[in-house]
Amino acid sequence: MNRHVALTFCLFLALAISPLTSAQAPDFAGSWAGVMNRPAGPAGLEIMLARDDETWKATMKMRVPAGELTPTVEEVKINGSEVTLRAVINGVAIHFTGKFAGDELKGTFESFRGEAKVGNGTFALTRGGQMASVQQAQGGQGGGQMADPDFDAGVAKPAYPKNGPKVLFDEAHNNFHTTSGRYKPFADLITNDGYQITPNKQKFSAEALKGYDILVISNALGAPRMNQPEASNPAFTDQECDVVRDWVKGGGALLLIADHAPMGAANKILAQRFGVDMRSSFTNDSVNSDKETGNNSFLVYSRENGLLIDHPITKGRDANERINRVIAFTGQSLKGPVGSVAFLRLADTATDVPAPSQADIQAAIEKARQGGQSQVQPSGCDGGAGPGSPAGCNFRRGSGPGNCFRTWQGSRGCARRSRDAFRANDWTWWYEVRHESSGN
Repeated sequence: MNRHVALTFCLFLALAISPLTSAQAPDFAGSWAGVMNRPAGPAGLEIMLARDDETWKATMKMRVPAGELTPTVEEVKINGSEVTLRAVINGVAIHFTGKFAGDELKGTFESFRGEAKVGNGTFALTRGGQMASVQQAQGGQGGGQMADPDFDAGVAKPAYPKNGPKVLFDEAHNNFHTTSGRYKPFADLITNDGYQITPNKQKFSAEALKGYDILVISNALGAPRMNQPEASNPAFTDQECDVVRDWVKGGGALLLIADHAPMGAANKILAQRFGVDMRSSFTNDSVNSDKETGNNSFLVYSRENGLLIDHPITKGRDANERINRVIAFTGQSLKGPVGSVAFLRLADTATDVPAPSQADIQAAIEKARQGGQSQVQPSGCDGGAGPGSPAGCNFRRGSGPGNCFRTWQGSRGCARRSRDAFRANDWTWWYEVRHESSGN
């Protein structure tokens, strides 16, 4: 009798504890969505988790500038509050490692092509959240870039401890780069070097430029958004271009930056005032590209490959400022005027690829949705960029110098010390040329 009572009590206790244990066991099934911070810029990420008996399964979506991608997800493992999984897309394996904390899932990832590591980053998701849109991540503009929040813009020995040159930074022409956005590291760097920056909010006029030593224009556009068809329209009026040309002739210094299409076409009208031809395309070089990323548009200019030319900008003022290697990611080729100097020279293996049409972009998005190659492939190519064509050149017009760059990035994943020195050297040399030419 007592044994019967004991068994009954034990059975009752087991039944009572069982639902309590089930209730306390965490349930990670469902949708987790948010942002994925990649070297190329942030992307949207959604992971759907589902339990199948003792195993876990997952599906995934990624939102990138080309559209939404659906990688194949493998090897999902959850141990306590930790999760690992492997996603594969276009031959790249992405290994995710994360940790659940309430309604949040945060972690890191590493990307591999074969045995070679090609990228890494972080992700931050919430249960039942929404994938970050590329536009949200970029602050309203298209393009997979963001300023590096950890960039060290400190300058040990400022060129101008006080009363530095006055810089007008254009933000009145739908600029993709601004002093408070993607070009904040650049703005912080030259500010710490002693330059005085003022954002420009108005159309160019003689009065607007009066009193400034330097004018910086970075990726002006013909429309508010880079992916609008009108973005390639001229960013400036003929009158504005004439004003800037005359201001440079009078001793002002212009730094004009234009990336790949549609920036080249939008800035062509102003570049032509200085004899610079912008090719308005994308430049690739499979031979002299960055092997770590495997991207043919991430071009390497070094003393070793002969594409980084000896020049005051690359030599610096002393050995500490000497530049031996520069990596530029995605840009166009340039043709400078007679007498200009190409200190970042394109090799004869470089080619210009025209901007993709809307049909090309849509086709890439549809292919990506079906699990295929997501890279946008233009329908045609206009051939070589031409041996010796510059990606960066400088020249003089009247009393003032000018610099043109195919790309000048301050984005996450590219904060390298040599780039800091390159910028500082260019900036210092460039202003000193203007200063001496003006007889000041």
